[in-house]
Amino acid sequence: MLTIDFSTAQDIDSIIKDRDHSLWEVPVFDFIQQWYADQQQFEVRTSGSTGAPKSIWHSRTAMTASAERTCDFFDLQRGDTALVAMPAQYIGGKMMVLRSIIRGLRLICVEPASDPLQMLDPMLPIDFTAFTPMQMSTILSHSASASKLAHIRQIILGGGEVPEVLCEQLQNLTSEVYESYGMTETITHIAIKKLNGPDRSEYFTAMRDVSLRLDERGCLVILAPHLNEGELVTNDIVELHSPTQFRWLGRYDNVINTGGIKVYAEEIARKLQPFISAPFFITGTADDLLGRTVTLVVEGSSTINESELNEHLSRYEKVRKVIHRDKFAYTTTGKINKRETLR
Repeated sequence: MLTIDFSTAQDIDSIIKDRDHSLWEVPVFDFIQQWYADQQQFEVRTSGSTGAPKSIWHSRTAMTASAERTCDFFDLQRGDTALVAMPAQYIGGKMMVLRSIIRGLRLICVEPASDPLQMLDPMLPIDFTAFTPMQMSTILSHSASASKLAHIRQIILGGGEVPEVLCEQLQNLTSEVYESYGMTETITHIAIKKLNGPDRSEYFTAMRDVSLRLDERGCLVILAPHLNEGELVTNDIVELHSPTQFRWLGRYDNVINTGGIKVYAEEIARKLQPFISAPFFITGTADDLLGRTVTLVVEGSSTINESELNEHLSRYEKVRKVIHRDKFAYTTTGKINKRETLR
């Protein structure tokens, strides 16, 4: 664990140069050094969960605008404490560091892990942090770490969909927990959804100055002038509630056309989540009669009762095939790599 206080006039250059960095610290200090050197363009790698990993370049101006909007939304003030628990070579970690620089926060850095709170002081107050859903689930499964959440004011969950089972667990927390919608191309989130408390919502609400529309496929199109001059066309199928609010349904490339009826892999997975304890995902596989058939892919050899699962699904969503894999392939950010797993 290390602490960098951007709210004081400490000599950042000496901190960067004098430290004997651990491997996980190197991307943190590399980014800080690049920022203080007034670098104008920053390369970020995508995780590869929805396609081949690729490099994306973001401007200093766009990253600053994104950081300021997040700090304003969560009312972060100079001297507040932020925790970065994600790898700093990816956009989520980089932006947590940048928010601390821009707003003058006290930044606590921990080695990215499935339970990033295990090494923290139990009474350490934290105003803002971000976890993946997998990290949050792991934290809640460890009583010592779960008790530390009482000292965290605001948490955003990003990097993957938040399962309904996890959402229910969040209702007992005093922390304000939000799900973020975004991607490397949008410099982390462009929309936020409250997950717990009396004001929890089923809709994502766009950040300041962001507007939304649908294309002819029913996929989300984002206009965020502070990020770029044009529109960003996504492959995310959504239900648009207003020009600034939407409900996420699934990925266009994960739509399964079975017998002429389109069903959403992510929607089926949401319904089955409470009944399958092992890691799993839904995909479509070739079928002579239906064209594509709904297929459940499960990690490990646990027994799956298709009939019981199908009681929770509509007629066309029903699982017709189950595939077991000894071990799933995962990306470096902990997401299931579906293509590699099936391959």
